[in-house]
Amino acid sequence: METKETKIIECQEEHEELKFYGTKDVARILGCSLPTARDVMMRYDFPLIRVGKNMKVSSKALEEWSMKRHT
Repeated sequence: METKETKIIECQEEHEELKFYGTKDVARILGCSLPTARDVMMRYDFPLIRVGKNMKVSSKALEEWSMKRHT
């Protein structure tokens, strides 16, 4: 029988990988300037998520996108 505590721990483990990066983070990760990071994030093949005026990308999507670009 699952307890409430077990369900909470399982939910935390499932969502632990959900991390999002903003423009500054993408610039730091890619080693480029903020304007260049914005240009990259606006590409049609970039997995961009808009949150209001903010641009975000999940860490997993950024990793997958960069792997596709380097092969």
